[in-house]
Amino acid sequence: MDTPNSSLSQEKEGDQQISELPTLNDKGNSQEASDHVYLSLSPSQQEAETRRILATEPLQPVLKVLADLERDNSNFTFPAARLVGLYRRVWESCVYKHFDGEKLEQNNQILKEAGVHLKHERDSLQILHDKQQSQLHFFEQALESSRERLTSVLADWDYPVRHHLSGISEIARRG
Repeated sequence: MDTPNSSLSQEKEGDQQISELPTLNDKGNSQEASDHVYLSLSPSQQEAETRRILATEPLQPVLKVLADLERDNSNFTFPAARLVGLYRRVWESCVYKHFDGEKLEQNNQILKEAGVHLKHERDSLQILHDKQQSQLHFFEQALESSRERLTSVLADWDYPVRHHLSGISEIARRG
């Protein structure tokens, strides 16, 4: 359960946060000023500024009504401000969740593209490896065939010499 002190501090916090929001009357001037500032910000600062604008802009009509209500009847102002503060927090969380979701989708898309690129590279390397394996197998077969032929040629060349030498040695013995 909320204690009276904690609920009062939360309500004061909600009032302070509402008073920090730009009013509808400042919208034209702040838009021109924010255009110049927005261009000089870093991408992360631009994102934070966009989030802030999207989180506060839809609440401008409600803040105007709240200001009118405060002038007309201050008894309803505090509960209404508390409701607006709660609504603003919920709205901000939705805006932040939306931005974070978009950022995750962008990162996922980048990772998917990198994965596809790596898969293509792996496939091309596998094709190159298979091609080199087949060439190596072909060269091994060619080497073995050449070795067999060379052995056969040398054996054939050696046979007549031995046969001829054996014939000469027989003639020498006979003679």
